[in-house]
Amino acid sequence: MSHSYRTLDVIVHGTLCLDLLWRMPALPAPGGYSEIAEERKSIGGEAANTAIALQRWGVKTALVVNEIGQDSEGDLLRSLIERDAPELDIRTSLNSPTANTPYCICIATDDGKRTMYGRYFEGLTVPDLDPALAIDTRLFTSEPNAYQAARSAARIAHAGGAEVVLMDFARDDEMNRISTVAITSTDHIGWAEDEQALIEFARSTRERTGPTVIVTRGDRGCVAADAAMLGENVTLYPAFKAPRIVDTTGCGDIFRAGVLFGQLSGWDIRQTIRFASAAAALKCGEMGGWAGVRPVDEILSFIETQDWSER
Repeated sequence: MSHSYRTLDVIVHGTLCLDLLWRMPALPAPGGYSEIAEERKSIGGEAANTAIALQRWGVKTALVVNEIGQDSEGDLLRSLIERDAPELDIRTSLNSPTANTPYCICIATDDGKRTMYGRYFEGLTVPDLDPALAIDTRLFTSEPNAYQAARSAARIAHAGGAEVVLMDFARDDEMNRISTVAITSTDHIGWAEDEQALIEFARSTRERTGPTVIVTRGDRGCVAADAAMLGENVTLYPAFKAPRIVDTTGCGDIFRAGVLFGQLSGWDIRQTIRFASAAAALKCGEMGGWAGVRPVDEILSFIETQDWSER
């Protein structure tokens, strides 16, 4: 289907929250103590991180997310949006009298790991997707925090002719069958240490349901089964080495943004994953889920300086 008449590039559906970010050398043992080296409060959530990256790359993006409440966390989050991302096209109420504002404590430690504690994510709801919005966009993406709402929105987007790119739905065959790309991390499917199991998962999911399947493995790269190569081998792609690691929060969200950017640019799977991986690696240099997002030209220049090849 032609997308030439559509005025939006991407609808990003899912989670908007307040992130409370701490950086410390290591998590203390139970009953122990660790000094917080750096603290920051930021716009957060998988959808928000992805949307901010896309907008920084010049992509016309609409954000359909959970409502934000009239509480202290909501007041702070509204002020952060006004200060840091006033250009966000948010199609949801950010001043609900009944909603609780979800927030997440994200702790980054010197080993490159990230630990999270959240509140008000259980039972998270996102409004229904307007079918008129769906037929006005090229790509739709969501993640499963508001699971049933995300599934419903994906169906509406698919019916409206948008290409669907889902994150962390890889065990949901119905969603896979309406997706162009299915991205998931080993956090959601397991087998982080079993490369052969990941290869077989990607291959069997592609063969059974049809999309390009990408399984991300953090600093070990990703496994990809290209929909254009049904019956062919699965490819293992390396990660780029991050020049500086401050915080890995949001790396998966920025990787997803890179995949969406590649889709919009008409790139093949190799070029798309190369860009997405580089964007995620560079993001690690700053605290928060989106603060480290670099301009497209800088990402492309970084790629040219690196040794990177699939197997």
